[in-house]
Amino acid sequence: QAGAAGSTAAAALLGLGYSGATEPEVAITCGALHVPRLAEAAGSVSGPVRMHFDARGAVSNLRIVPQAEESSPPADGEVELRVRAVGLNFRDVLNVLGVYPGDPGPPGSDCAADVARCGGGAPHLRVGDAVLGHGLAALASFARSDSRLMAAIDDSLSFEQACTLPTTWCTVHMSLLASRPRAGHHALLQAGAGGVGLAAGDYARWIGARASVTVGRPYKHCWYLHGVALRGETLSSRDGGAFVVGAAALLGASRLSFVLNSLSADFIAGSFALLGEGGCLCEIGKRAVWSAERQRSASAARYVAIALDSTIEQTPVWMRGTLQLLSARAAARVLHGLPLQSFAMESGLLSAFRTLQAGTNTGKVVIRIPSTATAPPRATHLLSGGTGG
Repeated sequence: QAGAAGSTAAAALLGLGYSGATEPEVAITCGALHVPRLAEAAGSVSGPVRMHFDARGAVSNLRIVPQAEESSPPADGEVELRVRAVGLNFRDVLNVLGVYPGDPGPPGSDCAADVARCGGGAPHLRVGDAVLGHGLAALASFARSDSRLMAAIDDSLSFEQACTLPTTWCTVHMSLLASRPRAGHHALLQAGAGGVGLAAGDYARWIGARASVTVGRPYKHCWYLHGVALRGETLSSRDGGAFVVGAAALLGASRLSFVLNSLSADFIAGSFALLGEGGCLCEIGKRAVWSAERQRSASAARYVAIALDSTIEQTPVWMRGTLQLLSARAAARVLHGLPLQSFAMESGLLSAFRTLQAGTNTGKVVIRIPSTATAPPRATHLLSGGTGG
């Protein structure tokens, strides 16, 4: 370096015993010499992998480990899946944090996959079929599932799009079956920028109902207003009392016919206050849920708690029919995959969970599962761009 600064640096280097004979680069920090060195990279996991955690309580507990091969064939009514993508739900975050009520089982169920092996008693599925549905511990290269909880899909949906739908669309479908809104009815969808809210908005427009939504952060308002599929929706604030005041001003002398609620505290009471006689509030939240006694003492509107996880466990045959209806509507282009943010499992697992935990996502958070395909050793392979980095 030329000039006085260069002379001062050179003098400092010589004073520290640096000759320049072996190290072309050196940095001085707090009177100490530092030279660059390559650090050994952490070993990557190859082959089939799965997500693992030793204890619940923090997202940082999650890690990727090798997945052992399942030696036993699928049982009757069971399928083995080569998982391609998993859609995260907020219950997966609560599960990892250890605050989900009851025993939630392993995180990750909404998946899109290829059928790798079939047990007996699964006539609607064949090896090689692309499927969507609910898998067990699907954050892995391979997972197993009750065949009644999977439905074949065609090329109308990519794997990433398909995994955004099983829980979101089935939850909305159950809610609308319970509330029976019709064309012209006015519905309020809480947390409209989330997966269930987006699916409910699409469904409400399809049946001809008018849908208003609540959205929290200002950038989500902008995203929702300018989204191609969502343009023209009415938004109201999601901040406590302002929500009730804004919604009441929006409604004027009218009242809501249907509320799909996932929020707690004042939003439940405020939503009941906005419902008209004969209206219905469908509760899909898991925290601070009202008891039936409290609801009956507070409002004449109907109150229905929607628990898709219990429905899956208790009536898998009904779930099979619902997933097949979902698949048929996707094939007919009546519905489509939800907006999503996609993360690679091998590099973005923690980021995916933290994004959903912080509520900064718009649409669904999706984790792409790495391929287990390997190149055969006794073959010729062509590398394109082999002189690059």
